[in-house]
Amino acid sequence: MGKRFKDNGDGTVIDAEYNLMWKQTDAFQDESQFHDWFQAEQYLRKLNDKKFAGYNDWRMPTHQEAESLFDEDVSIRDRDRFDIFIDPVFSPGGGHSSWTSTLKPHNGAVIFYYRYGHANVNNRDDPCKDSLRAVRDITDNDKK
Repeated sequence: MGKRFKDNGDGTVIDAEYNLMWKQTDAFQDESQFHDWFQAEQYLRKLNDKKFAGYNDWRMPTHQEAESLFDEDVSIRDRDRFDIFIDPVFSPGGGHSSWTSTLKPHNGAVIFYYRYGHANVNNRDDPCKDSLRAVRDITDNDKK
């Protein structure tokens, strides 16, 4: 099998193993602020409104998709210069976590932490130091 991640040169990364396209930077890098879950949704709306990289179907990853990026054999530095364990094809300097679309009772949502390799549940409107890694499904039209 070839390399799992491919830099498309347009701010996106293909994940060949899971048939996903990730945004190379996270929401913190793009907006210089952390995001609660609702702000992360607004960030996605903006990406889709401007058709980032030509697409308008950017979304939050599921818990499993977010976790699939974690790989303790590789790392980049986050905004605090700590290691986060994702492939170096992604841009360093972002947040250390990603909100997910996996919802829990009492206004909760799952967050995956790339520093530690585990998930937690946070209240969706708690002020926090979290970010979002936007993703989309690769369709047959994307395969050139």
